Amino acid sequence: MAHSMVGETEFLDKTAALFLEQGFAGTSLSQIAAATGLEKASLYYRYPGGKDEIAMAVAGRIGSWLTEFVIQPLAIEGVPEKQVREVAKQLRTLYGDGTTWCGLEVLSLKGGSEALSAGLKAALTAWIGSFAAVARRSGMTTAMARQRAEMAIAQIEGSLVLSRVLGDPKPFQRTMDALPGLLTKA
Repeated sequence: MAHSMVGETEFLDKTAALFLEQGFAGTSLSQIAAATGLEKASLYYRYPGGKDEIAMAVAGRIGSWLTEFVIQPLAIEGVPEKQVREVAKQLRTLYGDGTTWCGLEVLSLKGGSEALSAGLKAALTAWIGSFAAVARRSGMTTAMARQRAEMAIAQIEGSLVLSRVLGDPKPFQRTMDALPGLLTKA
């Protein structure tokens, strides 16, 4: 294979696509090398921990995206319903309006390390916390806000599964349309 220079963003995007298509266990270093144009030695140079370290970098990128487009926008003062509508737009972008899988879900399947699991749990916990905080600001009790936050994420994840299996993005789209009501109406 010819020597190739791939920037970190492009590398993580291509690798994330592989993980989303094949899962953690189904993706090999050879496939990552082929998809990115890098030799295996280059992969180990960048990521001495191999596939698990690469998956952790992908999970970190997902966590960064969630922080930038979900957690931070919901942390600032504003009209909760309007904020949730904007976050729903961002989630539509992330999930291809219901046509792509959730990276947190795919990377949580068997095969990853405890560190990867801990990173995914931290990202999901932060996501739940941001949804609970906006629900709380809209007037819900702490307990109700937490419950609604968990329900919202369960509905998002479930709608992605439905959309994928049925080959129809409408379940996800309906979930995004309903998100403001779930998180801001007591």
